[in-house]
Amino acid sequence: MKICFVGHTFHGRTKSSAFMQDILRGLGDLTVLNSSPDDAGVSDDAIIEHYLNNTYDLWVFWQTEYVAARLIPLGLRNAVIAPMYDGAWARPDAFFQQFVTCRFASFSRELHKRLLTLDCRSACFEYWPEPGEAMERSFDRTKWSAFFWERRPQETPNARTVIQQCRTLSIGKLHLHAAPDFPKDALGAHGYRFREKVNGVNVTATTWFEDPGEYHAVSTTPLFYFAPRLYEGIGMATLEAMARGQIVVAPDKPTANQYIGQLSSGILYDPARPYALPIVNETQAAELSRAARTRVARGREEWEMDRERLVSFLLEDGRRWANTDLSAHFGNRLRRAVRDRRLKGAK
Repeated sequence: MKICFVGHTFHGRTKSSAFMQDILRGLGDLTVLNSSPDDAGVSDDAIIEHYLNNTYDLWVFWQTEYVAARLIPLGLRNAVIAPMYDGAWARPDAFFQQFVTCRFASFSRELHKRLLTLDCRSACFEYWPEPGEAMERSFDRTKWSAFFWERRPQETPNARTVIQQCRTLSIGKLHLHAAPDFPKDALGAHGYRFREKVNGVNVTATTWFEDPGEYHAVSTTPLFYFAPRLYEGIGMATLEAMARGQIVVAPDKPTANQYIGQLSSGILYDPARPYALPIVNETQAAELSRAARTRVARGREEWEMDRERLVSFLLEDGRRWANTDLSAHFGNRLRRAVRDRRLKGAK
């Protein structure tokens, strides 16, 4: 089976689509192409030419639905579109309805529900990483620290809002990774390098790491981890922080509010009122840290059980599944149990 995966250029650095590529490699011969929605439209001409000059049994578009849209007039068939909420929530209904010959793999519950209302063929999945190793952490309030990668300085959350949130939560130290997604925003972000304390919060800042290990050490050590953006696709960095037992503070928006339970496995806040945060004591902080890792461990078990349904969906092999929601694997287990019982009774 020949498969072509069209991914997002940025994910080539973050490896956030690696799990899907690994699954596809297990199904056949995989070709990987990349695109960026921030580049000029003509930058995808090479992908269009590749489509015209090659034949694949399956195309998978990972947050590159805009490329798939260019291929619809050219007869695109047997394609799986995997849009991410952060890049797709503002698209008009008509955009999704043009993919009548394609299927959607939705990793956002909200986006999945919307696609179903538009009569699109969508199946919902929820990916969880492996739970990380437990780290020794101090829950002494006087030692609380946080990490925040400021990716969009002109939007919320940004350094200004996160510093104030640290004050509200009694977090005394913040490491700010001032490396915005767009170079034009870098000047304003880099100003924090020269300030050791802002509004009573001790601030250290970086703009680049030559050694990825240095970034890992700086980002994984703090007890608190502030989600970098208002909306996420899957939010891999957030899930990895939870897997390490960090307390994630995130906007109450998809997909963060799909994975994080308010004050049960993290902290969610209203973006319109970012400083209206709960008072958390040391005991609660310790419990939130443990609960975050537990949530990832349980989510990983669910994901492992649901992989078979994803493979079936990708192959479109005709197998019937109990349903297409996040609890599908449970319903499928019940269905198999009933079938096995009937087979035993027939012997």
